[in-house]
Amino acid sequence: MIRPEQKKLFAVIGNPVHHSLSPVMMSACFGAMGLSALYAAFYVDELERDLEILHRTGFSGLSVTLPYKEMVCRLAERIDDTAKQIGAANTLRRTEHGWEGCNTDWTGALRALSAACEVGGKNALILGAGGAARAVAYGLLSAGARITISNRCVERGKNLAGQLDASFIALSKLVASHARFDIVVQCTSSGLSNDRTTPLVSDSFFRPEMTVMDIVYSPPWTPFSRAARDAGATVVSGLEMLLYQGAAQLEWWLDRPIFGTPAIDAMRRALQEAVEKKEAGSGKHEAGRGKREFRLSALEGSCR
Repeated sequence: MIRPEQKKLFAVIGNPVHHSLSPVMMSACFGAMGLSALYAAFYVDELERDLEILHRTGFSGLSVTLPYKEMVCRLAERIDDTAKQIGAANTLRRTEHGWEGCNTDWTGALRALSAACEVGGKNALILGAGGAARAVAYGLLSAGARITISNRCVERGKNLAGQLDASFIALSKLVASHARFDIVVQCTSSGLSNDRTTPLVSDSFFRPEMTVMDIVYSPPWTPFSRAARDAGATVVSGLEMLLYQGAAQLEWWLDRPIFGTPAIDAMRRALQEAVEKKEAGSGKHEAGRGKREFRLSALEGSCR
């Protein structure tokens, strides 16, 4: 019988997940805190079955990324009130019979943006209408920002705007609308791993007075964030949101402080080093990245 040597097992699940820097970040935290814990990355293509496998295997907590943040709300045994309001969960914690969920994306995004600008009273544009967009909108609304949603799929975008009592502009009409925004957050998977899809907005959309964040952090400079930077806008790295939401996840899992401790400094350093290695094209790093991603079929036989 397989028995884990670590006291606690954690993982990020998604599809895709090979780009995730969460294992680097979380492992750095465990090392700084002297915890005997393991954090892995799992490619998931059958969410309900795979959650059962991970529960039987003994995992204590899971980070949830694209495209499952909304779906896990329906599969979790329970979710907290914030996740219910957002309609998405990015964090799961083990219970006796299943999983309970919460959302830390909203606080991660708000902390990242608040470090760069005043959020209250500002006009904020959110591109996208999925789970991440819902969380970012929740965070900005809680800080007093005015929200506009823009999305390629008009029906989905209007639906989210209606739920938030926010404005909506179809993505195809965004530039022509001449609407002015102080904060812009890109919440789709566009740009992920150098994705070559059609740009969400033209380069002329950006202005120097904007604060812009692309939640995609791999690559660190997407076509979207690069265009904002070249226009003189203040650009907030998606790594900042990743860092802060991850620290909030750890506090929920471990029931101990992470913010304001050396652990979060270790997490930030690990992320910076990982990005530098990626940018340098290190073959060693690329090989290591592949080793951190597993398919759950490798676990299934051991936990039947």
